[in-house]
Amino acid sequence: MNTTKRQKPGNSLRIVFTALTMGLAAATNAGGFVGPDVAVTYEVRSLGTEQGATQLLQRIEGAAQRICAPLDHGTPNSRNNAKGCRQQVTAAAVSKVNHPMLQAAYDSATGVETPMAKLDR
Repeated sequence: MNTTKRQKPGNSLRIVFTALTMGLAAATNAGGFVGPDVAVTYEVRSLGTEQGATQLLQRIEGAAQRICAPLDHGTPNSRNNAKGCRQQVTAAAVSKVNHPMLQAAYDSATGVETPMAKLDR
């Protein structure tokens, strides 16, 4: 899977997802899985709010769903493969954006507790 982001005019970024030869897909296609390119665009300034970060996360999850949907053939194994694919694609995109508000929204959605710094006096 390749995930790239490019700086665009107007201070917006574009994330392009490409699913390539994923280990999860090996069980369903011996030659690997080449998925569609899916672009998610956003304005960097929108990440400054919880609502903006949550909306971007939802759009990333939607893109991950579109990329990984071909892995789900209706069997329990294929559903698990598709779920794992969605999780990996989403995590990679959040990591690629590398913004603390998006990371916090992702952590909240996945049940990860963000560590807090402890100040000693």
